[in-house]
Amino acid sequence: MKRVTPAVFLIAETTINTVGLEGYLQATENNEFLETIAEARENGLGDQEVLSSFFAKLCYKSLTLGKNQNVQKLRTIRNNIISTIESTHGSVFEHAGFSFVFHNVSRILTHELVRSRIGVAYSQESGRYCQIPKIGPGMYLPSCIAENPEAVAIFEDSVDSINIKVQELYDLFGINDQNFTEKKALTSAIRRIAPNGMANEIGFSANLRSLRYIINMRTSRHAEEEIRFVFAKVADIIFDRCPLLFCDGEKTAHNGITEWKLPHI
Repeated sequence: MKRVTPAVFLIAETTINTVGLEGYLQATENNEFLETIAEARENGLGDQEVLSSFFAKLCYKSLTLGKNQNVQKLRTIRNNIISTIESTHGSVFEHAGFSFVFHNVSRILTHELVRSRIGVAYSQESGRYCQIPKIGPGMYLPSCIAENPEAVAIFEDSVDSINIKVQELYDLFGINDQNFTEKKALTSAIRRIAPNGMANEIGFSANLRSLRYIINMRTSRHAEEEIRFVFAKVADIIFDRCPLLFCDGEKTAHNGITEWKLPHI
């Protein structure tokens, strides 16, 4: 059995179209907001935070003073983000997001992940089109198994036994000598005996509001170990780019994996 460790790759993120934003600010006589953006960037804030604050301020015509007579004082982008999170005005965080590839994650993880649907997108490796390699599927070994040598032996023997049967079925049908339609049908049929824990790939995109919710849920000590491991890595990546997104958070470690508690979701 091939042991694997899940990996997380950030492959895309929302950025500001400067030309379009400056055009809007000029058309609405809000040019001074560019100075607010410059200050935020000097303080280490990224496009996702700036964009979220822009839409929050847009709601109240508070990009600059004088556009809303009810507004007598302006918050910085940093303070605006903190206030927005604390007031759970989460909709403004739906305008920015990140795209990841999760590598070597099990279908146990992906089956849990796809239950979180709002504000997210998934593109998963197809078990209908992709054969299991001859060396067998990669498998993440949960710590409760890995710490017990007898359990490891049973676990690995079970996976290897299944793979032997998978390869026997491939050979029985001469799968690689079939036309594409038959290959697809056989690949789909034979995958039914493949282990749920076999490693595969999934593309995952989510807006900031969804990410706060999913990180809070999936890094919880009560979540499954592999998904906790993956989303602790996701949280590290987002924290590096959008630290204010975690301004209300409490970060601890449980069994060596980071747990985030974000109360304002």
